[in-house]
Order: sequence, then C-alpha cells, then structure tokens
Amino acid sequence: MASSLLSHLKLWLNRVIQADGINHQEKQIEKTPVQWQKSRQVLVDDDCELWNQEIGSQLATMLEMAEYSASSQVLHTDFFLNSVSPFLGYHPKGEKPLPHIWKSFMTDDHTPVELSWAWSSGDRKAPVVRYSVEPISRAACRGLDMDNVDANVRMLGEALRIAPDMDLCLHRHFRKALTASRGSTAGRGQLDQDASVASAVPQAQCFIAFDLQDDHVVVKQYYIPNRRSMELGCDNWRLVRDALLNIPAAWMPRIDPALSVLTEFIGSFDADKAPTVEIMAVDCIDPAQSRLKIYCRSRSTSFDSVVHMLALGGRKPLQADERSALWDLWMAVFSLTPETYSSAEQGLPEKGHRTAGLLYYYELKANSSCPKSKVYLPVRHYAQNDDQIARGLSSFLEARGKGFKSGSYYDAVRKLCKNRNLSDGLGFHTYVSWAGDKGKWNITAYFNPQSYSI
Repeated sequence: MASSLLSHLKLWLNRVIQADGINHQEKQIEKTPVQWQKSRQVLVDDDCELWNQEIGSQLATMLEMAEYSASSQVLHTDFFLNSVSPFLGYHPKGEKPLPHIWKSFMTDDHTPVELSWAWSSGDRKAPVVRYSVEPISRAACRGLDMDNVDANVRMLGEALRIAPDMDLCLHRHFRKALTASRGSTAGRGQLDQDASVASAVPQAQCFIAFDLQDDHVVVKQYYIPNRRSMELGCDNWRLVRDALLNIPAAWMPRIDPALSVLTEFIGSFDADKAPTVEIMAVDCIDPAQSRLKIYCRSRSTSFDSVVHMLALGGRKPLQADERSALWDLWMAVFSLTPETYSSAEQGLPEKGHRTAGLLYYYELKANSSCPKSKVYLPVRHYAQNDDQIARGLSSFLEARGKGFKSGSYYDAVRKLCKNRNLSDGLGFHTYVSWAGDKGKWNITAYFNPQSYSI
C-alpha cells in the first residue's frame, strides 16, 4: 500500500512539474521522501547555515516564546534549515559575496524572509507563528535566471511532507494567469532603460508563506503580477479580475457577488486616487475552502481613509467597537497623541518610498456576498523607532489579554531583535495588521530580519 501511495504521489508531482515548466535539472521534488531527505542534506551548504544562524534562530525563538511543543519546534526549525534556506540565494556574509543582482521584494532591504506573530480574539494568549519567503535560486542571484520560477516550485515540493492538505489547483490557475511567460522579454527593455520604471516594478513574481500549526503547515502562494501585466499591456487590477472571473465555478461557486462589490468599490475612485493592486494570494488547500486575497496600496494615510477602505466605501460598515479598537491601535503604534493628531482626517507625514502609503487586502471566498478586509499599517515608515512600536503594540495587546506566558510583547521583541537596540531606528517591525469581522479580530506583527542592513 505504501509503495502504491508513493507511486501516486510521484505521478502527481510529475504533473505539477510539467504544468509549471520545470526543466530536468530541477526535478528533485519527484523523488521519494527518503530521497528528498538525502537531497536536502546535500543542498545545505555554508550559505544555508548562515541563513539558519541568522533567521532560523529567530524563528526558533519565536516558536519557543509562542509555546509551541518541543516536537513542533523541531519540525518547523528542521524544515526551515533543510527546505527553505537552500532557496534564499547567497547570504550577504558568505565567503564569496556576489553583486546584489536579485533584489527581493519581500522587505525593503531585500531580505527574502519576513517573520510574524499573529493574535486572534479567543482564549489563547500566545500568538501563531508565520513567515513568508521569496524563493530565490542561485542562478537568479548570478543573473542567469531572471524568471526565477524554479525555486518556488521546488519549495512547494519540499512543503508536501509537512502540508498534507496542500492542493495546487488554484496555484496553477493563478500562476499561469499572473506570471510572465517563461523567458519572456516583454517590458524588460523598458525596465533596463527607465530607472523609474525599474524601481517601481519588482523582479519577484511569487512568494510562499507558511502558517505554522503544531504538526503541519498551511501553505499560501502569492503572485506579483507586474511583469505579466507589462507583457500583456494591461493594468494589474484588470489582470487579477480576469483571472478571478475565469476560476472554474465547480472549484469556487459564487464568488461573483463579492467580486462585484470589490470591483464597484475600486471603480468608485478618481483615477489619480484609486488604490493600486499589488499582489494576489491564495491558500493552497481545497479551492472550496481557500481564500482569494487581493492586496491594494493606497497613498491616502488619514485614519478616515483607513475606515473608508476597510468599509469598502460604506458597503460593509465597521462596528463601533471595531472602529474604536482600530483607533487605539493607530494611535499606539504610530505614537500619536490628541495634540499631535487632532483630526481623523489628518494624514501621516509624506513619504516618497515605493512601499509608502497604506496596504490593504480584500478576501473573497466561495459563496461569500461581500469581501472581508484587513489593513497593514507600515510602521517602518511612519513610527518613531522600533522601541516605540513595541511599547505601543505591547500596551494594546495587554489591554486585550494577549502577549506571552513569559512576559509582554515588548519583552519578547527585545529578545527577538538581537542585532541592535530597538531604539536605534526603524525597520525591524515592517507592518502591524488589523482585521475585524462580526466581533472577532486579528492582529499581526511582521518583522524584517534585516540581513542586508546589518
């Protein structure tokens, strides 16, 4: 029976490889689990060890403080070392540093991993640990593979052993629709000749994220459609909307009502003020249960604009307690006071960075009538320093019974940020996100290990 199961798994993996156009040198994921283990041991080199010492150690600290079991900590740290670190490119402190050809879009300093702690309403005090990765091949680091698609597929293959419910139907659909054709040169001439365009269009086309459960992970796949939209000569929103409309109805029945609400909302803005669609994401699970997430960036930075975006222009109004909690979080993480922030119409200080403004996502699911929404507060741009962010978020969480068994959020972040004092500047915290729905809420703190800043 085991042999038959492995045969079916191998056949299925072959189909995945063929669908994604992976070449013969990148077919390690079709091997049996025993062979995968041997392959991973071969792949772990000095650069992998550096990534693990730097980021893997932070992940281990986060798991321990979040009260994961000993076996769970081993599972997730082993996976990071053996299945993630080989696909992070060369480490900047490696013996043979190379020119920084591939610049990850994951973080502002191009570190290809972002870590996070997520708290939800309920009895659990400690958070869930998650992280996102931009898989990068060594060939991409050397400028020899500017599509950089193989590493993403190989990491998905690696995840099979600890993601038993992973389903790639939606991934294959959106990857085909939202990423540039393999070897495509469309738009590259413009990118090479126009520095302003090159700085605005990421090299990246895909991310992978992992939500860490006790004995498995939930895999999420992200798509950055800029290169595909340049290839087709359309904007990102049109590309994403068409891909959503073309999902087979048997996979995800009745997403049209929620999509219509979102389309109407985005279309209600004047062209110069409309939010820009940046990213599309899916849960790699049964499509009927998956979330479809559309990430948009808005340059408006007032609290009122946040409420407007979350409420979809009044189509899904925030409850009074949701607005109140969001206001408390806003004031806390940005260190605002009634004297410095006297009106909800007041914007935050002007920033010209590529990732300035506020980030939102809108979530669609099968049989949903209206999207759910979430805001990402870019504290790395608008707060005073990481110490102030940590103190503000710590107070907010403590007031809601959240934190850690061993101490406060502030205490935990001081231990986690090992390379500098939190008061020395910004950048360790990237975002603090907030979402509320029918009395339930979710708050997530995101961290940049800052591999290229230290």
